[in-house]
Amino acid sequence: MSWWQTVPDAAALALLVVAPGAVALRLLGLRGLAALAGGPPVTLAALGVASVLFAPLGIPWRAVTVLAFFAVVLAALAALVRLWASTPSPGGPARHRAPGRVRGDTRWYPHPLGAPRSLAVAAAVGAGFVLLTLPVAGTLPAADTPLQQWDSIFHLNAVVVARETGVITPLGGLAPLYGHGTLAPYYPTGWHAAVALVPTASVPAATNVAIVVLGMGVWVLGLAGLAREVFARRTLPAVLAPLLAATFVALLVQITALAQLPNALSTTVLPGALLLTVRAVRGIRARAETAPLVGAVIAALAGVAGVVVAHGSGLFSYAVLAGPLVVGAIGYAVVRLWRRGRRPLAAGVAAGVVLVVLGAPVVLANLDALSSVVGFERAGSRSYPVALRTLLLDQTLSRGFPGDGRQHVAITAATLAGAVLTLVRRRHRWVTVGYLLAVGLAVLAYGPEGNPLRWLAAFWYTQAGRIAPVAVVPAVLLAAYAFTELVAAVRRHLNRPAAVGALAGVLAVIILTAVARQPLQERVVASVFVPEKLAWGIMATAGELAMMDRLAEDLPEDAVVVGDPFNGSALLPAVAGVDVVFPQLGTSGMSPPQRLIEERLAQIHDDPAVCEALSEVGATHLYQDSARRDEGAKVNERTEGMWEVDVSTGFTEVDAADDAAVYRIEVCEDASTT
Repeated sequence: MSWWQTVPDAAALALLVVAPGAVALRLLGLRGLAALAGGPPVTLAALGVASVLFAPLGIPWRAVTVLAFFAVVLAALAALVRLWASTPSPGGPARHRAPGRVRGDTRWYPHPLGAPRSLAVAAAVGAGFVLLTLPVAGTLPAADTPLQQWDSIFHLNAVVVARETGVITPLGGLAPLYGHGTLAPYYPTGWHAAVALVPTASVPAATNVAIVVLGMGVWVLGLAGLAREVFARRTLPAVLAPLLAATFVALLVQITALAQLPNALSTTVLPGALLLTVRAVRGIRARAETAPLVGAVIAALAGVAGVVVAHGSGLFSYAVLAGPLVVGAIGYAVVRLWRRGRRPLAAGVAAGVVLVVLGAPVVLANLDALSSVVGFERAGSRSYPVALRTLLLDQTLSRGFPGDGRQHVAITAATLAGAVLTLVRRRHRWVTVGYLLAVGLAVLAYGPEGNPLRWLAAFWYTQAGRIAPVAVVPAVLLAAYAFTELVAAVRRHLNRPAAVGALAGVLAVIILTAVARQPLQERVVASVFVPEKLAWGIMATAGELAMMDRLAEDLPEDAVVVGDPFNGSALLPAVAGVDVVFPQLGTSGMSPPQRLIEERLAQIHDDPAVCEALSEVGATHLYQDSARRDEGAKVNERTEGMWEVDVSTGFTEVDAADDAAVYRIEVCEDASTT
């Protein structure tokens, strides 16, 4: 499948994820870029609500039902806004102004961009999107090439489950992936809920479309909107932000090499959620009119909900970046209370804030619900100086992709300069604090063990690769601020033509940096997509993937394939639409028959219990790959009991390619008749 064939699917997904949230924000009083950039997290929040409601009501998860849900929600919101506008105020018959009808008060939100500036921002968003997408589109052998990583197997098959069952609630909706439904744990399904609605029938193609749209598209749009909101009366930061995003590799590593798709989604919608929070906090501090302020607060809460729907750890990422803004606003209110003589109240509020800031991480770290996250053990790998340099220069955090940090020196310098400017000018300091917190947490995760504060990074599984993309958000803002101030300084001290030249130079530096990093980005993408270049072991070669395509037609509809999931069989549901006994690489909730098969499948000719277990799980076919680690295959000793099944008797070959073959299991039928 070519990328051109996926354009309609990409357009449909982009419209689905942006439009409902943008319309809702429009009803709540937001306009233009703010509504568009804040739309995705709000839409995701609505998807999360729908996914939970649909399951017990028996409503299938389909595009038509989801669109109907959006229509009902938006109609209800519009009715509430009209009701608010028509309700008499407490002081008399005067009517409230609906959030969507606010005019003129621009003290706490940016002026409209205007057509020329809107075009400039749109062009920058498009350019940033293209620069980020090129390494993906240009590296994959085809648009439907599956992502071959540990986590990606689970996420590909989760979409298969959603499409087959019509259920995608996070409260057990992915049960078929766990021990044939014997376990139904909570799992964030925002990513899978969106991908399941992509029109294309191919799950790998839908996933790759989502990587481009939900990854690159939502990311650059959100950063442009956030920059515009933070630097409220300036347009240049919104132009530079999406271009600067294309110079960073951290998000691409998370969404491809690490295959943390739900977690990456919580990162890509984070800028949009922060935008809505900035708007609400600014309105509260400016004591804006009730109607627009209520709309801003509701929008901010919906944005945070969208981040959490994507992945629970997104809440901690949000707290790291938005926390300094909120705490700063509360501190400002405390100072005002103190100066007005209301000192006991001021002291109480200040003490409460300190208690929450210091106590919340401790309380959360000891919750049973987070024990699997906080208790995840991960060894440190670098000294602190090396870890800090790696993070500041945005060098790839996965082993095998050292990159060249010198390519990013100019952007790093601009980021640090922007941080200094915020501190010196005492403006936007919360951005710098958020940046320092994110970098510090990533350094703790990436650095050596033994630090008593390292547990703070445990909310991200103590993995720097999950935290580094979060640090990119304030880094982009700070770099955009520094470059904007540079252009402004040239204009103040020289003249307009000189400022134009400075702007051209800034754009050249950013774009050349992005271009220079393309080879590194291509290597990262190839490491998990291109069979010949896979860095963590080959699950399926190009020939084996072609065989899987044929199996969609060659195997009967009721076929269930058993085989070592590490050798490629776990790709069959997503690639060929064929059921398998082991739909993921993990062991969570494995049923007794599955465990027996994993341990003793190779003894099928001698152990009757193996045939009994195969009958219990309904297995009809065997997928066997003879390739081993020294040949580049992905191998895990846990499944050694499934290797080298004797297929000389009791099996009939259906298809074969390279080192893999698929057989009809007949040995158990023979045993049952004797």
